[in-house]
Amino acid sequence: MFNNVGWIIEGKIKKGREAEFKAIVDEMVDATKKEGGTLNYQYYVTDDGKVLIYEHFKDSESAHKHIDSWDAFAERWMAAAEPTRLVHLGDMPQELRERHSGLKSILYHPYAGFDRSEGKLH
Repeated sequence: MFNNVGWIIEGKIKKGREAEFKAIVDEMVDATKKEGGTLNYQYYVTDDGKVLIYEHFKDSESAHKHIDSWDAFAERWMAAAEPTRLVHLGDMPQELRERHSGLKSILYHPYAGFDRSEGKLH
């Protein structure tokens, strides 16, 4: 069907910390651009400061590398925003899921759909 290693994180920017949050996110985006295996790293924010982040990786090795990078930013990110939900998507090895132990995650397995990556229908 398809292979997906990734997650969605939801959170809320803390009141008065909007500029601080934007600065740390910009640093994280710049650092993540250097990770060749990070295919999607997208932040979405509502007008009232709710945050949704979509992250999709080439494979579990790439996801581990990204979490290594996250470790350098985690304290500052969580000082500016409160993470509220983590959803792991696809084929997430347990050791990778445990690296997100700060949040209780929900694991969604592939069920139906397709993947058009690399010009093929999977």
